[in-house]
Amino acid sequence: MKVNDKLPFFLRDVYLYDIEACHYTILQKIGYDMTQIDKDDKLKRNIQIGMLMKKNPQLTNLLRGTTASVIDEFIKTNFIKEDEILLRQYDGIITTRTLKVTDTGHIKLEMRKHFEIFIVSIDRTKYLSLDNTGVVTIKGLAYKYPEMENILSNLCKIRFANKVEIFTQLQKIRELVLHSKNPTLFAIPIKENIYHIFFKDYGEMEIKKPMLSILDTDDIDKEKYFKIYLEPFTKSIVLENLR
Repeated sequence: MKVNDKLPFFLRDVYLYDIEACHYTILQKIGYDMTQIDKDDKLKRNIQIGMLMKKNPQLTNLLRGTTASVIDEFIKTNFIKEDEILLRQYDGIITTRTLKVTDTGHIKLEMRKHFEIFIVSIDRTKYLSLDNTGVVTIKGLAYKYPEMENILSNLCKIRFANKVEIFTQLQKIRELVLHSKNPTLFAIPIKENIYHIFFKDYGEMEIKKPMLSILDTDDIDKEKYFKIYLEPFTKSIVLENLR
């Protein structure tokens, strides 16, 4: 994933559009026999279509080529400029404006999300967003887990109208990590009941769940967690607000 470098790191009012049940919809439109495909069970449907594609490379090429062509058509029909597309995904696009044409009479594009806040990481390989229903989305970040996602979500809730307040709130979020006494905040899940933790003196170590309750969080390299999870976004916010 690489977010368009022609756009700022921080944006308001961003829109995600995609093709609903993309491969299923295309197969249905071309008259493929869909009687054995479970439309209503997304996971089962994707597995079934995935098996079809694995057995038939020509079908795979057809689906991928058609998907790309459909997205190209919507971009052309809506006169979307290069600097209005934050990210082109396999079956959709994230844009800085709403689309007037979302149905060409063949396949529809559905607006999935209206992001009120959209923060791009400093390397443009990740994004953090808050939609109009209050849901925070984090994409591109490896080894996510709920405790750290809760901390990251605070970045989307900063009061961005006041520049002085922005830096005050960034510091408070940093302190949430550096001063935390909660060992589960630093437990990166890798398997069931097994976690990786970065220690100051020993580096990365594997820990079993029962050990978490007896860990001294002062031994944990909290700065490393901040650099991995939050700094890619805090740097972007700082850069945008120093301009």
